[in-house]
Amino acid sequence: MPTARVNGNQVYYERQGNGLPIAFVHGGYGGATSTVLPRDEVWVGAFTEAYSVLTYDRRNAGRSQYTYAPYSLDDLARDLRELLLSQGIVQSVVIGSSAGGPIAIAYALNYPEAVTALVLPNTSARLWVHPERERPAEGVRRRLAVLTSQGPEAAYALMEKERQTDSGVNISPRGRGPVPPGMAEELAQRERRTQELVAALPREKRMQYDLGELVNQSAYLGVDLMPRLQELKLPTLVVHGDADTQVPYHLGQELARLVPGASLVTINGAGHGVMQWHEAIQAIRLFCDQATSAMRGAVAEV
Repeated sequence: MPTARVNGNQVYYERQGNGLPIAFVHGGYGGATSTVLPRDEVWVGAFTEAYSVLTYDRRNAGRSQYTYAPYSLDDLARDLRELLLSQGIVQSVVIGSSAGGPIAIAYALNYPEAVTALVLPNTSARLWVHPERERPAEGVRRRLAVLTSQGPEAAYALMEKERQTDSGVNISPRGRGPVPPGMAEELAQRERRTQELVAALPREKRMQYDLGELVNQSAYLGVDLMPRLQELKLPTLVVHGDADTQVPYHLGQELARLVPGASLVTINGAGHGVMQWHEAIQAIRLFCDQATSAMRGAVAEV
């Protein structure tokens, strides 16, 4: 397992392909479901003949280190910076999907010299600062306060109690919206298998994963990057499905409107997880090719 020690944490990563670098910041908030059955980024294959694609598991997600120590969105951006530098990558295209979007935006704001172009699929600059998130945000604050004041056991006991009553534990609207044609059964089987594996976890592991996810969620509370979007001075592509039920389409439209010069590609009929749609990957590949064409010319001359 390739791992790197970055910003005080052990981070799992993979690199595939050859060429100019692309760094991908995944969505979700980690926890058990991301760990028992790690993500399969099938879209990477559309890029590997021309790009070197780096994917990684964020803190408290997948195969990376779990911790109860609090951290901020800027810390997550710094994780990416240190990981890329550890691989000798000083500049890259950055793709931030869903919950990875705010991290990608923060990275571009904090390290503008390190970003060639920015791709933002099914995401927003204010994921937890809009009416649809008020109830789950309140629940995260409540559980986080217990974790901070009383420790992991008390916080997990509260989470178990809330899970039994469904009192604010869910962080996302139910469902993702439409999925690509022919993928519904495959995704349903993966979800069933994930739930089986989660149910089989011993309590101490489930507690570790669930509290890690809670800490991950807390990094987004109150974060609104909208006022700073005008600072982004780089090629930017926003890709969003107009049937997304987790990050509503109007938030993608807002993002494209506020980033100077950003382009918006709408995938008609697509729900959340827009990078599962062939049309989205085609649009992202075309954008990356156009955004990096000058760099390719410079490399060829050398």
